[in-house]
Amino acid sequence: MDIASLRNARPADLYTAAGAYDTLCKAMAQHATDWKSGTADRAHGSQWSGPAADAAMPVLDGFTGKMRAAVTELGLIGKEIRDCADAMTLAQGRLTTALSDAQAKGFTVSDTGAVSWPASTNPYQAPDWEAKQKTAADGISKQIAKALADAAEADDALTAGLNRFAGHAKDKSGLDEKTAGADAYMEQFGDASNPEWRRNMPLKGAPATEVNSWWKGLGPQGQQWFLSHHPEVLGNLDGIPAEVRDQVNRKHLEALMGPIRAKLRLRQPLDAGDKANLALYGPIGERLAASQGDPPIYLLGLGDEGQGRAVLSYGNPDTATDVSVYVPGITTTMASLGTGKNDGTNEAENGLNLYRAASGKAPAGHSVASVVWLGYDSPGMDLGAASTKAGKDGAPAYANFLSGVRASHEGTQPPHVTAVGHSYGSYLVGQATRLATQPGSHYVPPDDVVFIGSPGVGVDKAADLRMPAGHVWVGAADNDVVTHAPSKFSLDPDERWYGRDPSSKHFGANRFTVDDWSRGNPVDAHTKYLNGRGGPSLDNIAAVVTGSGGVKLQGQRG
Repeated sequence: MDIASLRNARPADLYTAAGAYDTLCKAMAQHATDWKSGTADRAHGSQWSGPAADAAMPVLDGFTGKMRAAVTELGLIGKEIRDCADAMTLAQGRLTTALSDAQAKGFTVSDTGAVSWPASTNPYQAPDWEAKQKTAADGISKQIAKALADAAEADDALTAGLNRFAGHAKDKSGLDEKTAGADAYMEQFGDASNPEWRRNMPLKGAPATEVNSWWKGLGPQGQQWFLSHHPEVLGNLDGIPAEVRDQVNRKHLEALMGPIRAKLRLRQPLDAGDKANLALYGPIGERLAASQGDPPIYLLGLGDEGQGRAVLSYGNPDTATDVSVYVPGITTTMASLGTGKNDGTNEAENGLNLYRAASGKAPAGHSVASVVWLGYDSPGMDLGAASTKAGKDGAPAYANFLSGVRASHEGTQPPHVTAVGHSYGSYLVGQATRLATQPGSHYVPPDDVVFIGSPGVGVDKAADLRMPAGHVWVGAADNDVVTHAPSKFSLDPDERWYGRDPSSKHFGANRFTVDDWSRGNPVDAHTKYLNGRGGPSLDNIAAVVTGSGGVKLQGQRG
């Protein structure tokens, strides 16, 4: 495979051929059904007996088996052609993107894929100019080589497959159900779990930077192919642009909720699956439907894993200069992301409050995005809240999401990212921060960390998080009972359920003021940090998120 062959390839013709085989397969399947019901089954159901019947019945059944085998083989041929078309489309998109990059940089690409650059005519050129040109050229050359190799592999695979099916047709073994069954088995249990289109995708758990590089390398053609053919792999993939994730997740949500709304309008009964989806996704649908577009809401995550998964962003994190990513605490469910009162218990409203407060404090030229991240199973008011399991299990996903915010960002400067954790969510944020800051980690840590209403974050002091000095913040109302939850293992008055009290002197974080309302209801004291009734709490957090300064501090406990 060379550049000209791949560049001029016409995958659309392959899709047309695959469609023709699909049509032929469908027609053969109908012939097989008609034959069986109209001839073979009638003969078996008749009273016909004797030597002639004994001789005829196996022949009739043999024809039925041959037709079924032909249906299987025709279906497999269409699939193999389509797989090759998929791979060719993606390889062609990768090649087109690489050639465009080379042209934009003024590079020359030979017929074999070698990339070169003209000599500099600038006598004051930087000393490392040549090295940078070589690095860029090598990167483009690798993309071209990868595209050609993928196309050649797909072409070889289709050639081998078609030769195999041609051989079956020539020796008539393709009309034998055992042969056709063996082909179908290989298709199902051979490479079916790793089809051509998936082979170049980053593996599960790959760093968000790798995902973003893969997405950009697809080029517009390959990206559109994935949006059209396999959007399901994009909606929750960190490193994919926010607008793409939002588009995919909204379509998925509509596919789930549209039929349910239709049934409700027609007053038709809902089955168990409908009721489950309505309870899980209904609140998100209501939140999106009620939005007036100011600020725009991006649906960055959606799923039914565990108790449900959803990620909402007020504002586009790919273009915002200042991004906060908020993790709520115990008893949080998908219902808390629907429409509801702005009383501190509705997490979508809390995220909106932070967006508005940060927007008001953002310096000139800055913009904000406020993300509400429900990507873990929040424990309930039971023994689950006493365990660290949910926080530890959710920490890698949160750390990867933060890394994805940076990887997909479109600005010339990286965004200022603030991790915000409330209650049990603060423990998860603490664990995720430790993962991101440990030596050799592929996660990218946040710029600032904010803990509010925290029962401990899993470390003894702020320095254990390995964040830069002064970038760990805590808000704790004096009568917030959760921030006083004692340790089950220690009599130390500063020890909390999940570690040292983050608001204590020993911990060493910046404690900001929240106490304008500390004499109120203890439940309110725990839920109002991101609510307008939280005194200076919301404004202080907004000042951290935007880096605008003016955070009001108060004395640490102890």
